[in-house]
Amino acid sequence: MNEAKRTISILVPAYNEAGNLPRLHARLIPVMAQLANYRFEVIILDNCSEDGTREVALGLCQADPRLSYVRYSRNFGYHASLACGYDEARGDAVLVLVGDLQEPPEMLPEMVRQWEGGAEVVCGVLRTRNDHTWVKSLGARIAYRLIYWLTDCKIPPDATDFRLVDRQVADALRQMREPDRYLRGLVHWVGFKQVFFPYDRESRSYGRSNWGVGASIMMAVHAVLCFSSKPLRLMTYFGLLVTCGAAMLTAVYLGLYWLAPSWVLLPAPGVMTLCVLVLFMIGLNAVFLGIIGEYVGRIYDQGKGRPLYIVAERSPPAGSQGPIS
Repeated sequence: MNEAKRTISILVPAYNEAGNLPRLHARLIPVMAQLANYRFEVIILDNCSEDGTREVALGLCQADPRLSYVRYSRNFGYHASLACGYDEARGDAVLVLVGDLQEPPEMLPEMVRQWEGGAEVVCGVLRTRNDHTWVKSLGARIAYRLIYWLTDCKIPPDATDFRLVDRQVADALRQMREPDRYLRGLVHWVGFKQVFFPYDRESRSYGRSNWGVGASIMMAVHAVLCFSSKPLRLMTYFGLLVTCGAAMLTAVYLGLYWLAPSWVLLPAPGVMTLCVLVLFMIGLNAVFLGIIGEYVGRIYDQGKGRPLYIVAERSPPAGSQGPIS
């Protein structure tokens, strides 16, 4: 009978979450019991934590055979960590549940119900952000809107990585090995049937988040560069505007100045105006070159062909010491 059960893999990215992992496990136990018709594997993805995350995770793995543990040789970043998780997952569906315990595990039965109903991607959309000040909330909202407006892949505003994907989607994501990754964009890029549900983000019960306004803006820039060439196109449009617009207006003004009586138009300011315009154009060109450099740098990284992550330690896979149930 157990052989007929389908498996759900739960990926838990963790960085310095020694205090949250036991709480997360305790809340997952009744949720998994509620879904008795499924097997479970929970994979803790340790991005080279500097606290006691390793010891806590290994202790949980010994106590519960449904858990396994992967630790990297260094911090390869959140998106590379999730790439490893999808490589490790063996389930018929794969859920991302970040180890800071801000996404409610109790939503899993509803996500599974949507999956059983035919959805291949079940994605959470934030309704409230209980962990943010208004400044952080504003930064996050700006970031989400920038991503939506400037990328070719229309990710719904406030969509998060709290999502469950079908095995077919997980296999498609495993094929994508680009080093500059934005997982939310990749999930939407692959397509398939996607549904969304609202949820409230909980306050962080342990530790401190380093995610602020600056990090939100940088996330938006990273997402745009990963999924769109629109910044390059905007540079072209702006260059045409300056060339055809400003230059022509200047020529018209100077023509009128020489043709009209001296009291009709004020003479064009001299050296200071010229200096301001030259400095402005030099600065603008530097910004444009920086944008081009960002794209070229990503091509450079892609050409190296290095692995997305390196595993330094791995506990026995979930279920190797007992049945996954």
